[in-house]
Amino acid sequence: MDQLFAVAWQYVVGIVQPEELPMQAAQLLTAGMDSPALRDLAGRGRREDTAELAALFRRAVHELGSSVPDAEAADRCLLHHLAGQLAAGASAPGEVAGRVWQGLTAAQTRTEHEFFQAVGDEYYVDYIADEQPEAFRVWEAELRSAAERLSRTTAMEIRALQENAERDCRAK
Repeated sequence: MDQLFAVAWQYVVGIVQPEELPMQAAQLLTAGMDSPALRDLAGRGRREDTAELAALFRRAVHELGSSVPDAEAADRCLLHHLAGQLAAGASAPGEVAGRVWQGLTAAQTRTEHEFFQAVGDEYYVDYIADEQPEAFRVWEAELRSAAERLSRTTAMEIRALQENAERDCRAK
């Protein structure tokens, strides 16, 4: 189910595009998940109507006992994902900050707020990058530290968001 929820939040934030949903469905089938809508989606092509693919994906998620998270929950998942990428050294601080500056605003926990605070304002970071290299290195270190703290809470937070999605499904 974790893999299903990951595809769902990645779809909401645009990491997974609608035309990629048939391949994602095939991978979910390979991972052992099964439902009529999931099988139907896995058999579709990338060039089919994206609205139809999206509706089929939502139905498959529901048939599998979950629901597609709302934008705020998906943004929180993305925030944790970005922090994990930075903490693991898979992304640079500037890349992560750039994605946050593109409009990522969802934060509910103390560590999520601390991560946003560490990202800071784009205009300030641009200024220190050019004018104050030592201050820029300090910013990078503080952002990495905040990412490490946030990534330590990721499993628990994502599990809670996933459980909320499953509860929403049962309530419908």
